[in-house]
Amino acid sequence: MYYNKIATHRISQLFPFISVLLIFSFLIVGCHDDNEEKPPVPELPTPEPPDYSTIIVKDIRNIPENFIFDKVRVKVTGLDWSVIETLEFPYENGQIVMELPTTFPSEKLQKVDRRVGIGMRGYWTGTADDGDALVATLGDFLVFNGETKVGRIAISNWSGKGSSAEKATLVSYQYADRPFTLTGSDKSYYYNDCSFNEGWNIFANINPAEGSSQKVLRTTNVPESTLFWRLAESYVYN
Repeated sequence: MYYNKIATHRISQLFPFISVLLIFSFLIVGCHDDNEEKPPVPELPTPEPPDYSTIIVKDIRNIPENFIFDKVRVKVTGLDWSVIETLEFPYENGQIVMELPTTFPSEKLQKVDRRVGIGMRGYWTGTADDGDALVATLGDFLVFNGETKVGRIAISNWSGKGSSAEKATLVSYQYADRPFTLTGSDKSYYYNDCSFNEGWNIFANINPAEGSSQKVLRTTNVPESTLFWRLAESYVYN
């Protein structure tokens, strides 16, 4: 019994020393971990901007059985709203493949916005963050049967009938010679999430909701998965 008391007493005397050793060990391990070189965090690749230099038109809606066309023509507007090029593409095997030009002479391009001294010659009513940017824009997609203009096709997510609230009623394509972003508003439109890349871009006018006092949104954030091509106008009357 006496020896047990001595052993217990000696062990209790060792507790503080053991505790200090444990704490010191933990500190050493912690410092060692902190000083270890951590593997570098891999940088995520910058996503490539979408390429709109090729437009594929197929599954065109609203085409009557007796409606015939064999090609599409579209004008490219540039400097002072002038037509700088007319593009023509055949309608073959139920589709149209439009390979757009990827370069334009700078002297043929249009100023990006309507700043002081430019007036109506600039394209956008919003303000670009780079006033030196230049653009060219595709006009109406007109379809022909031979040399007879028979109608117009358009891309949007509105069928052309019923309410157009919250629909992208106008979707178009614009070439930019450099990146720029549009902000601001005018009497009818406001610009939000409207950034263009160098090359061809897609943009839309999106109507506000029913009963809203909001203006029409102009944006490059287009709901592409909902878009479709349709015969917007027919110039053939039976």
